[in-house]
Amino acid sequence: MLDANMEIDNLRQRLRFKNLDETVINSICNNAAVEINLASTDLLANAMEDAVRAGQDKKAIKFINELKVTQSGHHFSIGTDSGMHDFSEPPFPMLPKLLKNAKTAKDGSQYKVIPIREKGSKMSSGRTAVTTEAALKNINEARHIAKEARDARKEAGASNNLTPDSLKGMSTFAALQAINEARKAFPTMSQKSTEPVIAYRTASSKQDASSKWVQPGTQKNMTNELHSINSRLQSSLDTAIENTIRNYEARY
Repeated sequence: MLDANMEIDNLRQRLRFKNLDETVINSICNNAAVEINLASTDLLANAMEDAVRAGQDKKAIKFINELKVTQSGHHFSIGTDSGMHDFSEPPFPMLPKLLKNAKTAKDGSQYKVIPIREKGSKMSSGRTAVTTEAALKNINEARHIAKEARDARKEAGASNNLTPDSLKGMSTFAALQAINEARKAFPTMSQKSTEPVIAYRTASSKQDASSKWVQPGTQKNMTNELHSINSRLQSSLDTAIENTIRNYEARY
């Protein structure tokens, strides 16, 4: 990724070769920095939204809750708190849990009658939808807060003829996403299903827990999705920086 601040410094030097007044140069560079900041913050927000949607498609709630913008120098990318990209879940033997508080049969075995609900329960999709909505809401709030901070710096920079750090707004956005406790406070406790019961089956301690009542595993590897999102992000950020610098230089 291009270093926006370095590109603005280079723009400043080229403008000096055109014998422009230093006050004018400061104003040009200030405006260019703010414009880059505006475009970059929106691109980061868009990338975060893409990542949230990708998590929604795979019902990867943990992935959505861990999403954040990471910064290393002038480089930005979408990642997770844990650094994990694969949130797949292995098959889960449910029999021990199902037999909790079970009844005792005459032969001493434990059993419990289990209601079987229609496949495609709305519980999981409902939790995913709530998590997604909360994440997108907080991204929009981060956009708003970053914009307010950016506008304040723009006004201060204009009055002092100082060029702001073009990355500051992006850093603000990254910090907001990294410590977004409101999004991560989404309750993940079990919800009572309202899906209709279609059958009743008996879970028994005589059954093989490795083959009976085993919840299938799920594939939630987000590696490819994140790679694609970050590749588009870097390309878009570089284009935004290049176009802004080129446009301001062409005006003078």
